Parts: sequence; structure tokens; C-alpha cells
Amino acid sequence: MFRPIGSLIKSLPLRSKVPEAVIALQVRQAAKEVIFKIAKDYPVEVEKQISVTVFKKGVLTIEAPTLVLAELQMRSEGLKSDINKMLGSKIIRALRLKSF
Repeated sequence: MFRPIGSLIKSLPLRSKVPEAVIALQVRQAAKEVIFKIAKDYPVEVEKQISVTVFKKGVLTIEAPTLVLAELQMRSEGLKSDINKMLGSKIIRALRLKSF
């Protein structure tokens, strides 16, 4: 059967940069899923503007329009918790929200 993402991350060797890239991709995908569950009530045009851009050293960067960022900021602790729960481990330490 399927294994949780968190168990896969723990089994990767820690000395190469490949695991960092794999982890970053997995974190970005999980974040997109969680954010789009929140954004399902938004118009499609607004939803398309939300972007999970960078994951580095435990900090996840999300770019979106200012009004959307205000809501994400209010939900940031829950958002961080939901993403970590989906990953099966406490990988995200902080969210960085940027407007464009």
C-alpha cells in the first residue's frame, strides 16, 4: 500500500542535495493542496494567482494578492499545522507570505 510522505522523507540519505530538492517538491505540493482547499471559495482568477514558491530551511514562501494574503495570515498556524500533518512530520517551521 502507500506510505506517508513523512516516512519517505525520513528514509532519504541526508548528505546529498537531492533529498533537499525532493523534500522541497513534496512540501510545495502538500502546501498547494492545503491552500487550494481553503481557496475553493475564491474566484478561479484569484485562485490561479496563489503560488507556493520556495521551501528552504523550514520556511515556506507563498505569493498571492494582498487580500488573499490577509486571510492566509489569519489562518497561518492552522495552515502550517495542516501541511505538516499531510507530510507526516513537523517540517515547516514558518510561513513567509509575500504580495505581488
